[in-house]
Amino acid sequence: MRWHPAASHVILPVVETNPCGSDFGRTFSMRRRGAWRTGLTLCGWLAIGAGGAVPLPNDPDFPKQWGLHNAGQIVNGGSPGVADADVDAPQAWAVFGGARNVTVAIVGHGIDPHPEFADRLLPGRGFVGDPFDTRDVCSQDTHLAGIVAARRNNGLGIAGLNDRAFLLPVRVVDGCDGTPAEAAEGIIWAVDAGADIVLTAMSFSHPDPALASAVQYAAAHDVLLIAPAGNSGDVGVTYPAAYPECIAVAATDALDQRSAISNRGPEVELAAPGRDVWSTWTGGGYGFQTPGRDTLSAAAFVAGVAALLQSYDPQLSAADIRTRMQQSADDLGPPGRDDSFGFGRINAHQALLAVPPPPVRFEPLYPVPETIPPEVESALPIRIATTVPLDTVEMVYRTEASAWSTRPLQAGRNGIWTIRFPPLRCNATLSFYLVARTTGGSIWTDPPEAPQSVHTSTAVYESVAFADDFEIDRGWTVEGGDNGSGRWDRVEPVGTSAQPEYDRTPGAGRFCYVTGQHFGGSDGTNDVDGGPLRLSSPVVALRGFDARIRYARWFVWNGQGNEDVLQVELSGDGGLTWVPAETVHTTGAWAFHEFLASDVRPGIPASIRLRFTAADLPNDSLTEAAVDDVRIADRFCAAVSGDIDGDGVIGDADAAAFVRCLSTATVPAQAECRLFDLDHDFRVDLTDVSIFQRRFGN
Repeated sequence: MRWHPAASHVILPVVETNPCGSDFGRTFSMRRRGAWRTGLTLCGWLAIGAGGAVPLPNDPDFPKQWGLHNAGQIVNGGSPGVADADVDAPQAWAVFGGARNVTVAIVGHGIDPHPEFADRLLPGRGFVGDPFDTRDVCSQDTHLAGIVAARRNNGLGIAGLNDRAFLLPVRVVDGCDGTPAEAAEGIIWAVDAGADIVLTAMSFSHPDPALASAVQYAAAHDVLLIAPAGNSGDVGVTYPAAYPECIAVAATDALDQRSAISNRGPEVELAAPGRDVWSTWTGGGYGFQTPGRDTLSAAAFVAGVAALLQSYDPQLSAADIRTRMQQSADDLGPPGRDDSFGFGRINAHQALLAVPPPPVRFEPLYPVPETIPPEVESALPIRIATTVPLDTVEMVYRTEASAWSTRPLQAGRNGIWTIRFPPLRCNATLSFYLVARTTGGSIWTDPPEAPQSVHTSTAVYESVAFADDFEIDRGWTVEGGDNGSGRWDRVEPVGTSAQPEYDRTPGAGRFCYVTGQHFGGSDGTNDVDGGPLRLSSPVVALRGFDARIRYARWFVWNGQGNEDVLQVELSGDGGLTWVPAETVHTTGAWAFHEFLASDVRPGIPASIRLRFTAADLPNDSLTEAAVDDVRIADRFCAAVSGDIDGDGVIGDADAAAFVRCLSTATVPAQAECRLFDLDHDFRVDLTDVSIFQRRFGN
């Protein structure tokens, strides 16, 4: 173990009682420069680093996370660990806690939504079975996700290494085992989907050309690839970890020893805690990892540290991050690199110290909102981390084709600045970017490519008027056709050469509307024949000036005969007359699309209906269609703030919705919840509660 004098730390007792229980309140020993120190009591403590006392997170299970902070506590009911046999996470967080500017993909078995990271779990991809079902099928990757990105200081469960990182689930197996070709497909998809870091939760004993090509593809796109070294205890690193483009990770235990099942070999690059790791679990719980997966957990630790570095300085390349993790690792085993630990056990604190802090770093606290309240000033907080004095920080903005204007940001405490959006006329589109000027004359922008790339928001209120995933019957009507001629049916699709095999609703969704269920094997046989075949929505009441319509569609025409299309239409009189909205040509897969009703017809009526029409005229080709996840959002300029059900009164139903919004971590991303942001600060909090109580019943 290499001791870093600048980061040497002990444990400072701050209470005399032992609220942590018998497993976490004991006397322990600490090694420093080869000497042992004993007699320090452990519980209610702070980590001490070069900068002084470092507070620990308030997550109740943090004492079980010895890999983040090992103070000699008993691990998993066994023996005490060795103090400082950890990644120095609290010291790292004192330097930098993470930011929402990095995406970690986990390629393997899927990730279950969990309260610790549900707000940052992105829509992923399934390559076996339902492509939109990315739930964990092996009780594994959810565990890894918590190590990387569980929310810190939320009073729940555990803490993740970068608790603001986004997670991208890529499920390539329908159980616990898979093939190299499946892993390769998942890696390539994750790279194309924009992942910064790819953690492969799979390992194979032999090389594979497709897997090697996928690893090279990731490296060529500057994506950091991390994989477990293997869990058989053998000499020989598994694949893809054995490829030179990939970081091979070995596992250590709470005694700073190599885990007995961790593979060895010259390809091992780093080691990390992997034995008896406590993290998130499927079903919203917590637990130790399934035995036999030590290097998987260790690889997740490395991915979490890499995510910290990437968000600390987004300009770092994958090679930069890799080098800094190597050079800052705590050397274990024989001096220098060895086959059991590589360059050593990863050290998050020293890795951050190895990165020169960027002079200015924009750290979004919330996503840029698609909509902002019209006619009033609203505010959005953002953190700006700096190592040099700032001269000015401004928002540069304009609406439509107007000239660019500037507005200063309001400085707050702890690097928090406030963007104040000007009052805009309803339905105006605001384009903006941020400019920070240092006293030394350098200029930093967000987005970095500004003004060529800018943020946009529309000044409008938006509320869901109708949403249907077709899991239950909500009153759609079908006209034309039968089983032999491709009638629209609300069913669980079975898949053919021209039909989807799964619906488009993520997770547990099953049903959608398709034409010719169970059929479509050849031209003119049980697919769409003749027509037209129509699928019409129920009447949807509107109370605004416009509506945003979004839906998922699937349409296939095999290219024979006259081209067939899927027609989308709107009606403003209950279905007496219809106006064409768009014409859909072959998609070949599920695809989402959206449009504004105002782009289709001038003037929005009090209600609308949506209709999909498929036809094969003349009957000379193979034609199939499917529709799922229809959503109609009402747009309006003035709102009874807090009246989410639109009945003109703030009542019990609105109060129930308010509670849901108050308890979620994704309020700014939800248009419905934004109606409860009564003071327009992009947060639903106790201030809004007070205002809501005064308005209740009015």
